[in-house]
Amino acid sequence: MAEQYIERLITGLEDMSAVELEQALPQAVDEIRTHLTGIALSRVSLLLEKTIDKLLDVDAADIIQQSPEISDNFMELLWQGIAELAQHSDDMQSVLQKTRDIHVNIEASDSPFRGSFSVIDGTLSGGSSFFHFRDEDYRIMGPTKVLLRLLTGQLPMGFSNPEIQTAGHSGFAAFVGPVVKGVASLIRER
Repeated sequence: MAEQYIERLITGLEDMSAVELEQALPQAVDEIRTHLTGIALSRVSLLLEKTIDKLLDVDAADIIQQSPEISDNFMELLWQGIAELAQHSDDMQSVLQKTRDIHVNIEASDSPFRGSFSVIDGTLSGGSSFFHFRDEDYRIMGPTKVLLRLLTGQLPMGFSNPEIQTAGHSGFAAFVGPVVKGVASLIRER
């Protein structure tokens, strides 16, 4: 049943208008999260990719402004899915084992889209919560669409990219960059 629901959702996402997406996304994300562990990893990746692509097609910042719970629901789904995919990816496991413990906040400048991820003892986790300023090692900021493009590998992370702002010790960039690149690979590979 979960597989059939996911297939219908993936197909339906492509045809949804911005209004339909705004109405359907909160409930759909909650349902997907309950079935996530029973879904084939390739479908998790495709679902994350299609959801982000649809958010890129519409005015994601406006949708999230109208319904801020979409941000929390989506970030919880995203990081739950990424954590599941990361456990089964040798490439990502290699990146995570080389990464020191880090706490990273992600924050949009044009909407309440925000979340965080951390790597602790080689394990990646994340969600809609935000690390307190004292506890964050690094922060990535920019417009909603820029952050979505970054998470899908459509935009490089680096100091030369004027669309992204970062805060934190520059030494953490050497750890954050490969993790973000690995997240994008997990979303795009099947």
